Amino acid sequence: MRSIILLLVCTSLCLTCAIACRDSSAAAVADTSIAATSTAPYTPAANVTGYSLVIPESFVNWKGKNVIGKNGHQGYIKPLAGTLALDAQGIIAGGYFELDMNTITITDKKDTSSDNGLVSHLKDTDFFDVKKYPKGTFRLIKAFKTTSDSSYEISGQLTLRDITQEIHFPATIIRNGEDIAATASLSIDRIKWGITYNSGSVLGFLKDELIEDMVPVSLALRFRQNH
Repeated sequence: MRSIILLLVCTSLCLTCAIACRDSSAAAVADTSIAATSTAPYTPAANVTGYSLVIPESFVNWKGKNVIGKNGHQGYIKPLAGTLALDAQGIIAGGYFELDMNTITITDKKDTSSDNGLVSHLKDTDFFDVKKYPKGTFRLIKAFKTTSDSSYEISGQLTLRDITQEIHFPATIIRNGEDIAATASLSIDRIKWGITYNSGSVLGFLKDELIEDMVPVSLALRFRQNH
């Protein structure tokens, strides 16, 4: 049974994410002041410290499940690029993240090749239509420090299939010297990005082939300071 989607986001659902470090204040708030329709990469100002995503050490993992039986698949999507900026006080000043949708991969089957039936289906028009939309993006809007030095609430704009939606999720961000490690778990509603294949909320009835609309996504990202 063919199923799933990202996320992916990172994409990232994704999914996604340029998220950041600790802040020296008691309640860190960052605002990139980005227009809701903007998807251009963030360019750090001269007075901030820039960090670049370490691509080999960064992943966006996804899971997809059937409505009935909860069978499904899981895999990952690799990031294409990512930037993060911190001001002199260590407050997040902006960030941007790209996903290479052509790298969508499954990890729960013996055949994990890029041309197996399931991966091919995820890349076609039923799901991500990667020939037309080869990249997904995430733009950081705000990062609020919550209960501890490493806990944040993230807000940002996730773009998939040329559709931009705002998402919110908790993240753990740890700064260690010149490195920043960020992890997060969230779920995205694929319907908001026009991915309606075998959706019960769209079809209006139950059958074995229906796929859950909500897609769990987990992020494991590493950033390194630019020199």
